Amino acid sequence: MFRLKFGREISFLIPLRKINDVINMKTWLLLFVLAVFCFGTTKAQIEITLDIEPQQDTIVIGDQITLKVSVVSPKNDVIFFPDFEKELVPGIELIEAKGIDTLKSKDTEVRRMERKYLITSFDEGSYILNRFPVFKLTASGLDTIYSNKELALSVKTIDLSENFEPYDIKEIKTYPSRWWLTALFILAGLILLMPIIAIIIIIATKAKKRRALMSNINPFEWARDELEKLKTSNLAVTRPKDYYSKLTDIVREYIELIINISMMEKTSDEILSVLPDTVFNPPHIIKNVEDLFAVADLVKFAKYQASVSECETSWQDASNFVIQSNIIINELKKSENEEDSGNSGDSEHTSI
Repeated sequence: MFRLKFGREISFLIPLRKINDVINMKTWLLLFVLAVFCFGTTKAQIEITLDIEPQQDTIVIGDQITLKVSVVSPKNDVIFFPDFEKELVPGIELIEAKGIDTLKSKDTEVRRMERKYLITSFDEGSYILNRFPVFKLTASGLDTIYSNKELALSVKTIDLSENFEPYDIKEIKTYPSRWWLTALFILAGLILLMPIIAIIIIIATKAKKRRALMSNINPFEWARDELEKLKTSNLAVTRPKDYYSKLTDIVREYIELIINISMMEKTSDEILSVLPDTVFNPPHIIKNVEDLFAVADLVKFAKYQASVSECETSWQDASNFVIQSNIIINELKKSENEEDSGNSGDSEHTSI
């Protein structure tokens, strides 16, 4: 047997007795090409390419273009791109150096990296971007590797014809007033807002009238009358939810009339937390409201179906709350009147 080797990756085994039949001119040529190809792939070289985006070699002063530098190298090589302070070459200024991007490659043994430099020029003329350097880290330090080509860039000024004459600044041009358009927008806005404004006025007026009316009535008498009307209605049988809403509203408004604090927007827990600091502070009075609100919240928010007897019990809780609190309020008023009378008598005696 006779062995031929080319590089480290290819070997051919050829019987010695058939060597004259196999090896001819075409076979030798094919083997030579394969050997060169294999040798080249096992020893990949660093390749640097330069591109300008957009693809142009002429710019106007102040235009910005991107210089794209691509490097293809073995994947284990450590490559550094240069950082320029102000200029790439005299006359070509660096605006920004982008980050380094690593791109995918079909060949897993090589790596493709790319970096973009944003450049411009403010001086007219022709410039040569010299062979671009990159640096490779080796055991002995950094090796500088240059691109295979140079780029030429022409920078021009704006072309002015010989007959060019500068124009004077144009006078300020006045346009016809369109006040009617502004007025139309304002009118349309008012028309859209009128229903909302009307509703607010109506609600405020009713609330004011109601406050004035309530201020002139006796809270106890008002609550007693409202409770009697509710008791004689048929809501407890037909619409228990509306019944409890009306019942709790009577209690809320009664409390509001006594202590002059808004109760209609408060929750049940908030009302119960306020009562101990008012004339309603005796526990047996607060207990009536607590029992009433417990059932009412179940009916209004938990879809609980209250029976007629439960409705009557809740009505009695509300009635007891109004009657018992009224007794306490009258006793407090009586005590205050007696104190005022006593103080007045003392004052007269002292004067004599």
